[in-house]
Parts: sequence; structure tokens; C-alpha cells
Amino acid sequence: MRQQWVNTAAAAISLALLAGCSSQPTTADLMRGQAEEAKAVAKVRDQLADNWESGKSLVAAGEKQVVSGENLVNDGESNIAKGQALIDKGNGQIKKGKARITSGNKQVSKGRQMVDESLESYRKSFPENSVTPPKK
Repeated sequence: MRQQWVNTAAAAISLALLAGCSSQPTTADLMRGQAEEAKAVAKVRDQLADNWESGKSLVAAGEKQVVSGENLVNDGESNIAKGQALIDKGNGQIKKGKARITSGNKQVSKGRQMVDESLESYRKSFPENSVTPPKK
């Protein structure tokens, strides 16, 4: 593609030089045409070199971003796994805690019932004895 561009530029320059003169081009005209062609080729080569350098910089920056992004993804996945493990552990603790609350409430209820029944039974069986502690 660049060679085609150079050839087109050279042809255009040659036609311009020939159109300006009705006679055959001189050696100087041909030299100037070759110089213009060389300038066009140098400009294309310089632009290609600039593009190559820019591309290399973009590749290096992109590769750094890929590595950084992969590290972030790995850290995020690890944090999610840790978070999920903590959620699972927390759910287990909640379940165990609720079971203990239920069991504790049953024990409290049964204990109160036993205290009330034993006090009532004692008072009926031994009405002459006081079960209230003495006041100080």
C-alpha cells in the first residue's frame, strides 16, 4: 500500500513537471522529481516508524493493564469465596443460635413450671412452714 502511494506521488510529481514544460524535461527536472519522490518515501517511512513506536507503547501499556486486571479479578474472586464462606458460617451460627434460643425458652418455661408446681405442692403439703426467706 505504501509503495503504491509512493508510486502515485512520484507519478503526480512527474506529470506536474511535464505539464509545466512543453518540451522534454531537463536532467535537472528529472533530478528534482527524484528528490521529491525520495522526500515522499522518507515521509512515509518516518510515519510508519512513528506508528510502530506508538503501537509498541500501546502493546506495553495494554499488557500491563491485562496483568493488573487479571490480578484484580483473582483478588475479587478470592474475596467472594471468603465472603461466601463467611456468609455460610454466619448462617450456620444463626441457625445454631436460634435453636439454642428455642431450647433455652423451653427450659425456662419448664423450669418456671417446675418451680411453681413445687412451691404450690410444698405449701399444700406443709402449710405451717414458711418458704419465704426471712427479712433482714
